[in-house]
Amino acid sequence: MRLARAVSTFFITVGLSTAALGTAAIARDGTVAESYRALARQVAPVTDEAAPTGDETVSTVDWDALLAQNEDACAWLRVEGTTVDVPVIAASEQDPDAWLYTDLWGQPSETGAPYLDHRCEPEGSVAVVYGHRTAYESYLFHDVSPLFEQAALDAVGAATWETPAGATAFEPLCAASVDMADASWRRFSSSDAEELRSWLAWACGEASAVRAGADELVATAERALVLVTCNGRAFYPDTRTVAVFVA
Repeated sequence: MRLARAVSTFFITVGLSTAALGTAAIARDGTVAESYRALARQVAPVTDEAAPTGDETVSTVDWDALLAQNEDACAWLRVEGTTVDVPVIAASEQDPDAWLYTDLWGQPSETGAPYLDHRCEPEGSVAVVYGHRTAYESYLFHDVSPLFEQAALDAVGAATWETPAGATAFEPLCAASVDMADASWRRFSSSDAEELRSWLAWACGEASAVRAGADELVATAERALVLVTCNGRAFYPDTRTVAVFVA
């Protein structure tokens, strides 16, 4: 069963259920996955250059090539230890959830394209990014969906968020499975570092998975990257995974 189109008043909006997906969906997932992988090879190849943390590889995005594919692309996201290696589209206030069922190339798509909430800025203090959990292929936000489990969160590394301004490494902090209408998890900006850190401390207290050393990460955090997707729990269709990374 496909989720209804989201409205901007809801924070957690994305996901696909596996119940009604069949062989056609399997083929579709594979085709779309290869389209995004081919794009990554073309415009964001992995290099051996030092990342912001100095100990990982990052992509060097060809922004002219990427913007030729979609002029609303605002970032490239890669999460170490996952298959997340995708462009992110900037949503508009006029149609905030247009990319929920539209792919990077502007075509109708059940898997859509990862997109930045219209209330966030790519270089802002909080970046909230939505992406579908696909059923049969590990791409888009498939590998984000289980991060509310401690073992899954412990297995991932830094998220690299690259914009035309440069690349930033965000360390995994915490994750939770929450109701899609839970307003307490909605955070799109912060007035200063103190306000951001207060919310991050709250999030760690509410989360089902928290990384070791979380207190130290919260104490020095200046920015947060929040990834949102369906968590694929068959009997909990209205729950979503929220994974928080900090820089």
